[in-house]
Amino acid sequence: MEKPFLNDIKLYVIIDMKLISEADFSAVDIMRAAFRGGARMFQLRHKGVGERVLFYEAQELSRVAHELGALFIVNDSVSVALSTGADGVHLGENDLPIHAARKICPDDFIIGASAGSLERALQAEKEGASYVGYGAIFPTTTKEKPCPGSLDELGKINKVLKVPVFAIGGINEENVVEVTRVGVKRICVASAVIKSENPELTAKKLLEALA
Repeated sequence: MEKPFLNDIKLYVIIDMKLISEADFSAVDIMRAAFRGGARMFQLRHKGVGERVLFYEAQELSRVAHELGALFIVNDSVSVALSTGADGVHLGENDLPIHAARKICPDDFIIGASAGSLERALQAEKEGASYVGYGAIFPTTTKEKPCPGSLDELGKINKVLKVPVFAIGGINEENVVEVTRVGVKRICVASAVIKSENPELTAKKLLEALA
């Protein structure tokens, strides 16, 4: 299955394993349903586990994502991302520096970066980030200490950066329109899809709101 281009991604779904453990669906079920709803990029996030556990989870989800024809990203771990055939890695401010990751990754490897400010977003792009996730835009429980973001700053970052900018943090069907009002057409979600009674329909509605 041919993979999509990063620039074409609008809906990016984080498969947060802690949320999955409380959900009615498995990680694979969520991925398949969200894909049917239009999601074309997925990230595995499992905080607090060793790389061995992360490796086996990533190995399975990478296979599924590629069978579907979606991009697959691993959170935090460059080594797990590279060793499981993932398309990229997402690095937070306390992870391996982007410029260091660029030295050991293939040229076409996707490296995402978290940013809680315009300054950090510009720095991430300068270091070689493929995309930036800015937030948290709205209150969220999926991060222990989310960096508070603002819609105004999100709009500014989206205008200034040359790489794709994804809004992240507490985005759902009700508030996604507020993101689009500042000109942003890319979002990253976890709870909205994982906790949904119908992940496929939720993904479809979120994507429609971004049109």
